[in-house]
Amino acid sequence: KTIIFNPSSLLNLYGFNNGNIKPPFLPPCSDDTFTLVLDLDETLVHFFYTPSGGAFLIRPGCFDFLREISKIYDIAIFTAAMKDYADNILDILDPDKNLIKYRLYRHHTSISGMCFVKDLSKLGRDLKRIIIIDNLVDNFKLQPNNGLGIKTWLEEMKDNQLGDLANLLKEIVEKKPNDVRTVIKKIKEEANKRIKKNNGNPYKNLSIDKYI
Repeated sequence: KTIIFNPSSLLNLYGFNNGNIKPPFLPPCSDDTFTLVLDLDETLVHFFYTPSGGAFLIRPGCFDFLREISKIYDIAIFTAAMKDYADNILDILDPDKNLIKYRLYRHHTSISGMCFVKDLSKLGRDLKRIIIIDNLVDNFKLQPNNGLGIKTWLEEMKDNQLGDLANLLKEIVEKKPNDVRTVIKKIKEEANKRIKKNNGNPYKNLSIDKYI
């Protein structure tokens, strides 16, 4: 699905101004709540410029993924994009605002070198119950064992990584590990082995049973 942007919505794509934003960025939650932090560009959508302004494609399975996972996780979008740009997309992905609970933007990030780092410690949630999915691992380099990398998505319409990740995320909630970081570290070790073997989607049919 291709969505067309009005050029005026692109004006704040590159600016940065963190103003007086102070953590925690999210409100408190119950002790058993799992929080899923999702990147936007090249993770859920792909933006590209057009002669009339711009457009974006939506990753296959995105809507199903958000509907399913929002039932068991608090979902927060954390993007390095500016608010106006991101909200144009998020209002299409979640028009009723009942799937994505929280929206965090560039002014919530921390600058580290050339990266807009997403510091999960500033969310105000227990890191034992936070998972971030992002196509750029440098974005969560401050908490690497909270993050799962996902293949950068541009336009491959046969892509199924969100569906395979949904199964893995559901199992994590079902098994309720004491600390997701321990499990994610093992998941990434297995995923990296599959990537080196060029074994398709690194998360397909991956179970956490042996990591609990």
